[in-house]
Formats: sequence, C-alpha cells, structure tokens
Amino acid sequence: MRNARFQAARRRQNAKIPGGFRILPTVRGNARGGFGVNCSRVRKIVTKKRLLAGLVILLLLIAGVIFYAHRSFYAVPQSRLAAGAVYPEMPEDDFHHYIDLPLDHLHPERGTFRAFYQFGPNFYRSRPVTFLLTDGQMELVGLQTDFDFFEDVLPGVAYVLVGVRGQSPTLFPEVFKDGKIDYEAALDLYGSDQQIEDIEAVRRQLVAGGILKPGEKINVFGASGAGVLAQQYVSKYGTNVERLLLESTGAPDLARQNGSRYSPDFKDFNPEAAPIFDSLVAQKTVDKRELANVLYQLGRTEKEPRAAQTALLESLRDGGNLWRYRLKPPMNLSILNYVIKSPSELAARVRWFELVGADLLRYDGACETNLLYEISSEAVSDLLDFHRRANRPAKEFVIDRQNFAGEVLILKGTEDVVFSDDIARSLEKAYPHAKALFFKDGHRMLNDKERYRQIRKNFLDIGFRISDQ
Repeated sequence: MRNARFQAARRRQNAKIPGGFRILPTVRGNARGGFGVNCSRVRKIVTKKRLLAGLVILLLLIAGVIFYAHRSFYAVPQSRLAAGAVYPEMPEDDFHHYIDLPLDHLHPERGTFRAFYQFGPNFYRSRPVTFLLTDGQMELVGLQTDFDFFEDVLPGVAYVLVGVRGQSPTLFPEVFKDGKIDYEAALDLYGSDQQIEDIEAVRRQLVAGGILKPGEKINVFGASGAGVLAQQYVSKYGTNVERLLLESTGAPDLARQNGSRYSPDFKDFNPEAAPIFDSLVAQKTVDKRELANVLYQLGRTEKEPRAAQTALLESLRDGGNLWRYRLKPPMNLSILNYVIKSPSELAARVRWFELVGADLLRYDGACETNLLYEISSEAVSDLLDFHRRANRPAKEFVIDRQNFAGEVLILKGTEDVVFSDDIARSLEKAYPHAKALFFKDGHRMLNDKERYRQIRKNFLDIGFRISDQ
C-alpha cells in the first residue's frame, strides 16, 4: 500500500498546474508518511515570471510614451489662431495685445494671421518707449513670457516685446506641403524681411491707439542675432527711431565687405587653444562637431570663455572625456540637432541660416575650423542642402547705416566667441553718431551686470550724456 501511495504522489508531482509550469520539486515526507510539493520554489518561479512580464509591459509603456511625444513634437501645424480671437492663456488686457498682420506683406491678398505683442511691467510708468527685439532664433516671447529675464536686462524701462512669426504659438501651416517643409515658402514667410514689417505694424498700431503720440520716436534694442534685426529695422524705418542700442552683435554685410566672416574662426578667437583642438581632431580622439559645440557653448556661457575652452582641451589631451558635457542638453549636439529639426523650430533654422548661410555655403570643415559653422553644418543641414540643390544664394543683407541720424551705442565683450571686436569697430564707423564700449566679458555680458544695466538705461533715457559712466 505504501508503494502505491508513493507512485500516486509522483504522478501528482508531474501533473501540469494552471499557468503552464511543470512541477519538478524535491519531495519530502509528511507526518503521515506521505509526500508533498515544495510550494516555496513554485512561488519563486511564478514571482520571477510576473516580474519579467511587468518589466516588459513597463518598457512597452515607456516606448509608447516616447513615440507619442516624438510624434507630437514633430507634428506639422494644421491651424492657427483665427482673426479676432485670443489665446485662453493670454486674454487681452493693458499689457497683452493682439493684431492681425498680413501673412505676406508683399502680397496682402494671401490673408492674415493673428499676432500679439506685450508691454513690460513698467510700460506705463516710464518713457521713452523701447522696442526690445528678439529674432527667429530666440524663443523668449510667448504666452507665458518670463518678464524677469527682460527686467534683468532693462529694469525700469518701458519696453515692447513683439511675438515672432513662426515661433510657438504662431506657427504657419502654409510653410508645409503634404506633411513636408516647403522651403521656398518657409524662407519667404518666416524671413526677417517679414518680421521687420511686423514690428513696424505694431509701432503704427501704438500710434493709432494713442499710446504713442504722432511723431513720437521710439528706441530700439537688440542683442546677438536680434542686434542684426535691429539694424535691419532701423535701416528701413530709422526716421521713427531716436536711439539704437546694440549688444554682442554682428553685421553680415560689413563682415563681407571687410573680407572676414560673420563669426570668427577658432584660431582667431582662441589662438592658444586652437592647436590643441587641431591635434585632438587629427588623432581622431574626438568628434570634431561634437567638440566644437561644447567649446562654443562654453564660449557663450562662461565668464572667462578662452580660459574655460583651453582648460577643457588640455583635459582632453591628458586623457579626459566629454561625458559630463554630453549630459547637458545644450552641449549635446545630438539633442540640439533633434530639437532644432522639429517643425516648431523651422523659423529658428531659417533665421540661423539667414545669418550664417553665405559663409556656410563656402565653408570647408576638412581644412578649417569655425565653431559656429561646425554646429551650423549639423543644425541647419536641411536648409544648406536645399540651397545647394536649388543653386540658391544665401540671403544678402543690404543695410543702410549712414542715413540714420539717431545715436547708436554698441556694447561688446572682448571675449565674445560669436562676434569679433573688429566687427563692433566697423559698426561704430558705419553709423554717423555711434560709440562702442568694450568690456572684458563674453557673449552674454555676465561679469558686471549691474553696471551694464545702468549703461543701457542711461543711454535709452537720455543718450550719450552719461551712458558710458
């Protein structure tokens, strides 16, 4: 009988249980002399399988979220704000205003789009009025504008911010065709020539609304690429402008006339570090464009740009790596390229190419090094390819400076990685009533912010009388 019970127990052990697991545990005797299953081992097997299934489900969910986020980020705009409407997040009030502007100022029959502009916190407590310009590269003016950023630059100033066509939320479905970019339309409708007319239309609305008196002139301020936009606006509408303030900016047309580039080559900006860079690239120990981006961002953000660049290159020469920089999105070229290539960033790429396109079409990275052009070759590669395929020349800037009767103040850091000191001196000579002030600082002018704020405000308020003190 005992042998028969043993055989029956063995048959039960080999039977299938729900869930598809086969029981092959060690048997043990019980108090009655029978045998039972090792339940602890069964539970461990079931738990492991559940954990594996849960992990697979979690990975699938993460992949789905990433895919959805990618599709949303790269979605082509299908509509925009209707004429006369307002964004729920930004109702119209004394500081937030809307205006219907031509989609194409040269062809008004193509319809209009709903644009907006905003007043700074001190707009009604101060005068004169300053148009603080941002260009297609700067996504600083939106439905939730960070006024603290602008107040840090122009505290106590009555300034106007104009929303930029092509920047969220003002995207144009017209620059896409069958889900793809229509580059001809994008260069036309998102170009800076259209933006200049947008700015002037806002100024005229301020006059029509009694905010500006008839004949009352404005000031214009622009930094970096927006400084070029400011020069473009004043070139065409300078009779409406009292003073022009330029900071950390360049001049594509003057650079071409001088036989130089919009942005200096690395050997000219940092002659001490350039040989180390060339050696690292020649040894193929780093990717040239990736390193160029890190050095460029250091040049823009550090208080002592040249020293920071040289220290990094010496570290790489001694066996260091770029991993800690790759973890910072602005310094990761792959992340930059992914973000800038999205449909919502098309206006930024158009403006970027406007400024560097003429140089970029002639640039040969195999035998020369320019940090900005190395990055641009990646970031605006689609526009570069389009111009080459279409045999289309880059934008030619024609800026009239001699006929501007107002005062011009140029602020320039001597360690600016983006623009050379020579171009600031050329700007000073090009305007009849201009003065350039140089400081030991970088592109973002970080080393004496309180002094810079005072210089800007003094100049905008009363001109050259005390602006440089």
